[in-house]
Amino acid sequence: MRPLRVSADGYLRLATNRLSVDSDYTWEMHRHSDHELLWAIDGVLEVRTPETVYTVPSGVSLWIPSFVPHEVTARSGTELSCTWLVASDVTGLDRVVALSTPPLLEQVLDHLTRDDLTDAARRRAEAFAIDLVEPVPRLIFDVPLPTTPWLRQIADQLVASPADTRSVEEWATDAKVSTRTLTRRFPAETGLTFSEWRMRLRAHHAMQLLALGRSISFVSRKTGFRSESAFGAAFRRTMGVTPGEFASLIDHPRAPMTDWLQD
Repeated sequence: MRPLRVSADGYLRLATNRLSVDSDYTWEMHRHSDHELLWAIDGVLEVRTPETVYTVPSGVSLWIPSFVPHEVTARSGTELSCTWLVASDVTGLDRVVALSTPPLLEQVLDHLTRDDLTDAARRRAEAFAIDLVEPVPRLIFDVPLPTTPWLRQIADQLVASPADTRSVEEWATDAKVSTRTLTRRFPAETGLTFSEWRMRLRAHHAMQLLALGRSISFVSRKTGFRSESAFGAAFRRTMGVTPGEFASLIDHPRAPMTDWLQD
C-alpha cells in the first residue's frame, strides 16, 4: 500500500486505493509521510503500532498520522480501502484514532478516483472529504500494549495466543516477579487491570473470527472460554452487544456500529 503521486506539483492532495486479498496478508511495520485513513469495506483489519493493537471492523476507519509506524494484517477475503492525505492539509489529528466512515465519505472518495475531474472540481471534492473526517469518541477496539520488557513479553504471548488460560499468578511466576508487582504494573502501563486487558484482547480476537463467519462455538474455544454462554456474557460486558449481534452488524456494515462500540 503506497500513496499515489500523480499531479503536476508532485502529488494529489488526497488519493485512495482499494484492494482485496485472497489469503491472509501482512504489510510489515512501515510508515508514510502522508496521513492515512484505513478501513475494511468487507471483513476486519488488524493494525499494530508500537504501543497498541487495533481491530478495525466494517463501518469504522482508523486514522494513522504521518510517520506513525504501523503494521496491517488483512484476513483472507478482506476488501480494504486506504486513503492518503497530505499531512499539512489536516491538523489536530496527531494520534491514531477511530473515525466514522459514513457512506457520504465513501461516495466522495469514490468520486475522487475518476480521471476526468477538472482541477477545480477535484479541489472542491477533496476539501469536502477532509471536512467529513471526524473522530468517533471512546471507541474501544484498541488493545494498549505495556512497554516494560517483561510485561510486553507477557502481552505478546497473549496476543499470539488469546486462548491461553494461565492465571495471573502463573504469569507472574513465569516472569519471575510477584503477583502484586504484575497486577500493579499492568494498569499503570495500559490503563486496564490484567483481567480487563485480557478480556479486551479476547474480544478483539473474537471480532476478527466472527467477521470471518466462524461459529460462536468455534470462537468461544479459540478465545479461551469453556462454554458459549460464558463467552457470550463476557463479550457483551466488554462490547455492549452479543457475539451474534456483532456478527449481524458485520454482515450489514451500514449499521450504526458506533452506537454500541462505547466505553
